[in-house]
Amino acid sequence: MAYDVEIRELAPEKLASIRGWCPGADLAKVMEAELGRIAAALSAQRLHPVGPPVAIYHAWTEDNVDLELGFPVAGDFHEVQDVKPSELPGGRVAFTLHTGPYDQIESAYNAVQEYAEANELTLAPAMWERYLTDPNQEPDLSKHLTQIVWPLA
Repeated sequence: MAYDVEIRELAPEKLASIRGWCPGADLAKVMEAELGRIAAALSAQRLHPVGPPVAIYHAWTEDNVDLELGFPVAGDFHEVQDVKPSELPGGRVAFTLHTGPYDQIESAYNAVQEYAEANELTLAPAMWERYLTDPNQEPDLSKHLTQIVWPLA
């Protein structure tokens, strides 16, 4: 699949999120459970997500990932247990859109890395994904849309 990579300027976004290390093999299961917990914490404060969920990849090893999951919020979210206020940073990012199953998303990251190298850009250590397709609404994984956002250092 060919990817169009572009540079965008983003404003910071407030999040309600959970962060922790998890096995890479358990990502889908962890995401589903934790996003549900975040949604419940938002509801308890009478807040609603103002956009699709995000997964921030802060660091990783061969088997585990330092993962932060969250929903963007417009109001002030107050910590509830391990659901905390956080923020997506603003600034210049490399951006692309992946269409298809999550297990094929590595090619999108490779395209961003190739673009950065070709344009002499330095990528920051952490990046995130924004999940535009609700799997409960669209079961066909080939139609799922995921934004890849990789800040520039």
